[in-house]
Amino acid sequence: MSLESWSGGEGVDRSIRKYGIDRTRLVAERFEDETVLVNVESGYYYSLSPTGADILELLEEGITADNLPPALFGDSENCERFRPQIDIFVERLAAEGIIIAREQERGASTHNRLPRYAADAAYEPPVLERFDDVRDLLLIDPIHQVDLDYGWPRRPTSESSLESRI
Repeated sequence: MSLESWSGGEGVDRSIRKYGIDRTRLVAERFEDETVLVNVESGYYYSLSPTGADILELLEEGITADNLPPALFGDSENCERFRPQIDIFVERLAAEGIIIAREQERGASTHNRLPRYAADAAYEPPVLERFDDVRDLLLIDPIHQVDLDYGWPRRPTSESSLESRI
């Protein structure tokens, strides 16, 4: 099994770009303490920490990348303190193809609701983990790669084994 973990960092262009989940390639489900995303094209699946899931949810709501810290922390000092981690996290989501830029509506998006984290709340940096341990299973074509004896999608072990069943 291959696992890549990532958490926070520095340096991203903080434009007022809006993002959304690339629903053409991703399936997402939020559970109690974790959000799982599956890329049906690459076979990778991802796990997001609760903070990462909050960021992804805010992006889906139309909050710009630049306005994420105020949406998370309000006007507290944590806004600028954690901005680099948030910016790098958004950059990583985009690099993995989880989010894609979308059309910018007129005017920059602002967030007028209460912040997600109170000034004195414990904040954990957003974490994105990528897994490939079931990649082969996720990439199976269930229509064209059905084992005739087994009756279920299964990748042939070699080309000759496929030919012998046809």
